[in-house]
Amino acid sequence: MRNTKIALISFWGLVAVLSSAFAIAQSNKPIVAVGTFESSFSNYDTRNIQTAIETALSKTQKFSLMERGRLDQLLAEQGMSAGGIVGGSGQIGGFDGVDYLIYGRVTQLGLEAKNLFIMSACEAQLGIDIRVVDVRTGEIRLSETLQQDDQVNTSDSESDPCRGVGISAYDNLTASTARLLAEKLTQSLFPVKLAKISTNEVYLNYGETFLNQGEILKVVSLGGGFEDPDTGEIIGAEEELRAVIRVTQLRPKYSIAEIMLQSGELSVGDVANRMSKESQQSASKIVKSCKSADSRMQRSCKKAGSKCDKATQKKITACTLCLLYTSPSPRDGLL
Repeated sequence: MRNTKIALISFWGLVAVLSSAFAIAQSNKPIVAVGTFESSFSNYDTRNIQTAIETALSKTQKFSLMERGRLDQLLAEQGMSAGGIVGGSGQIGGFDGVDYLIYGRVTQLGLEAKNLFIMSACEAQLGIDIRVVDVRTGEIRLSETLQQDDQVNTSDSESDPCRGVGISAYDNLTASTARLLAEKLTQSLFPVKLAKISTNEVYLNYGETFLNQGEILKVVSLGGGFEDPDTGEIIGAEEELRAVIRVTQLRPKYSIAEIMLQSGELSVGDVANRMSKESQQSASKIVKSCKSADSRMQRSCKKAGSKCDKATQKKITACTLCLLYTSPSPRDGLL
C-alpha cells in the first residue's frame, strides 16, 4: 500500500510539473483581447466579426485569447467603456493580463449590382477600420482599413441580382477580413522564419493553418535598422534577398519548403516574406527561365570558348534573384 501511495504521489507530481511547464510555455504567447466593433449599420451584428477574428487568430497558434467577459471587467476597472475606446476617448494602458487590444468600426456595408454583359452579378462589400493597441504603452501597433468584396449572386441581365440577398451574404467577407487581419498582425509581430535548414529544403515556423501548399516565399536576411530623421523612430530594416522557396509539406505547427533558387547562405531566423499572387507567378517564371538557361549552359560548356562564356552570362542574368524586386509588393492583401 505504501509503495502504491508513493507511486501515486510521484505520478501526480509529474503531472503537476508537466502542467506547470505547459503553462509557462503558453505564457510566452502574447495575450490578445478582441474588443467591441461599432457599426452604423443596424442590420449587421458586429459580434460576427469579433468571433471571426478570434477564430482566425487562434488558428495562427501565435496568440492566447482573452475571454470577452474578462475584457469587460478590465474596462470597467479602468472606468472606460468599449464604445469610448472605439470613439477615441480615454487612455489605454496598464491593463493586467492582456498585451494587445483589437477594436474597430464597420465603415462600409452594401450590395452593388454589376452588369457583366450577358448576365448580372451582385457584389457584397465590407469595409472595416481596425486598430491594434499595445495596452502596456498605449502605442498603436497596427492601423488598417480593410476592404473586401465578394460576388454573392448572379442573374440574367434583365433582373436585379441583389434582390432577396440577405445579411448572410456577408459571412464569407467577414471571415476573409478576419483572416487578413490575423495575417497582418501575425506577420507584424511574428514573421515567418526559417527554423531549420537542410541541403535542399528549409523548415518554417508556421504550419497548415497559415501557409498554403505550393505557396512561394522569398527569404531575406535582415540588416541594420534605420530611423526617421525627425522622430528617431525605427521605421524599417535593410533586407538582403537570399532565396526563393516553395512550400511542399504542411504540418500542424511547421512547414517544409524546397529551395528553388539561392543567392547566399541561409541562417536559422532568416525571414520568409509572403508574396502576392502576381509576385509568386513572377518567381515561378524566373525559376523556369533559370533552369532553362542552366541546361543550355551545361550543353554549351562541354568545351571552353566564347559560346560557353555567353551561355554562362545568360544563366547568371536569368537566375538573378534581384529581378523579384521589380514585382508587386509581396505583402499586399490575401494570398
